[in-house]
Amino acid sequence: MNKNVLLLVGAVAIFSLPPAVFAGGATGLFVSLKVNDAKAYKQWRDTSRSTFQAHGCVPFRSGKLVGGQGTLKWGDSDHFSLMTCKSPVLADLVDKGFISKLSTITDDLSLTEGNLTILSDEIPSENSEYLIKVSYFNNLNPKARQNSLAKIDSRARKTRDAWIDDATLEPRASVGVIQPDNLTFLYYPEAGQGESFRENNPQLMKEIGSFNRMHVERVTYLAAQIKNGDMK
Repeated sequence: MNKNVLLLVGAVAIFSLPPAVFAGGATGLFVSLKVNDAKAYKQWRDTSRSTFQAHGCVPFRSGKLVGGQGTLKWGDSDHFSLMTCKSPVLADLVDKGFISKLSTITDDLSLTEGNLTILSDEIPSENSEYLIKVSYFNNLNPKARQNSLAKIDSRARKTRDAWIDDATLEPRASVGVIQPDNLTFLYYPEAGQGESFRENNPQLMKEIGSFNRMHVERVTYLAAQIKNGDMK
């Protein structure tokens, strides 16, 4: 694991507020994969484009996955894409055989679709420290979990070098992976901000660790290099 990835993961918030508190929502589709046949993948993109267009899907974030850490192994996916859609598209892709075909030309393919809430109108730069957090909650006390999220998030908002919440995905369907409870997309605008946050806020990091132990069954953090636009 790259040292910078570990620092970034260690400094990040491990939670998100419930999507209901934010205005606006859409269908989101998160895809992670490792392409093993570039020519066939380009052909797949060309043939599947009309299906994505029929559901009003457009790219939101995409880029390269550069590392990961957590209690759930995510595999060796090295690229990701997050799309916003006007209507759910995953079932249509499955019914038309597109997912079956995609699985033959990629490795570690996973797709998760659900309610997407965009949390910021800012756009991360390609130099931003970007993270995707995949969470599986134990659901032993959901009310206490949400209360803890709100308190920790409120405190974090008042600190220097805090992360920016980009979006949150509340899954409704998954292919290639056990359906997560939540995916959170967030970033630090400048390189080094994550390390600074971690070093300067030990008490908050302790509270985050306590939250994990009490409410999270499994979690994976995927560090990414953003490339604004579609996944190539």
